[in-house]
Amino acid sequence: MGRWQRPYSLDAATGFAMLGLVGVVGFATFLAIVYVRERPVPAPVAILVGAWLVVCAAVALRQAMLGVYVSAGGIRSRTLLHTTTVPWESVTAIQSGIATIAGLDMGRSAIIIERTDGAPVQTALQRGDLLRPFTFRPELGRLATWPEHYDEILATLRAHHRDEQPRHTGQTGGPARPRTGGAGTTSPSAGVGRTGVTRGGPTADQRRDIHALTRQHQRGALTDAEFAAALAKIQGTREG
Repeated sequence: MGRWQRPYSLDAATGFAMLGLVGVVGFATFLAIVYVRERPVPAPVAILVGAWLVVCAAVALRQAMLGVYVSAGGIRSRTLLHTTTVPWESVTAIQSGIATIAGLDMGRSAIIIERTDGAPVQTALQRGDLLRPFTFRPELGRLATWPEHYDEILATLRAHHRDEQPRHTGQTGGPARPRTGGAGTTSPSAGVGRTGVTRGGPTADQRRDIHALTRQHQRGALTDAEFAAALAKIQGTREG
């Protein structure tokens, strides 16, 4: 399938939080080793502490690997407990839906991968809130990022999906197309409805993609040629 990579960078708050978690686990491990070397510790206690440190290290490592990865062959979602890989030809849409845990609404949006060969995949990428620095809630198992950064990640993943569609269309004879019931089309999301395509204007998702691309271009993350090509793809999707 080729090399897997995250096509986006983490925001500063999320990156420092992950580094902090790894640092705390490493420091706790160092203190435990120093304490054991200087004082005798009963075997059951040593085994319990060792097991706890191993679990903490595994969780910290997995937390650092959370996110969405792409390659030439498909898209991969890594959560705390699962890794799900979906080939590009099975991806129908990448969109924003309601974030849930065990069926409970978390009050956030998450990036959802819609697929033809199974249930939608909820990724660990979630839309944070502006008051996040002033609130405390556990973030294990998910990456809550700033709203604008979330929109940019969503636009980037959609651009990768659009880029891969023509190549896989030639290989498979055509991707699965959503059913239409009239002049406009409405694509279902995981709990969030999408705006139907209307004649003469972009959808809400396309406007968000254009806004995110514009911000990336203004920051210098995209060259003029890359920005023009990505914008042309979005406009071509709208016209098609």
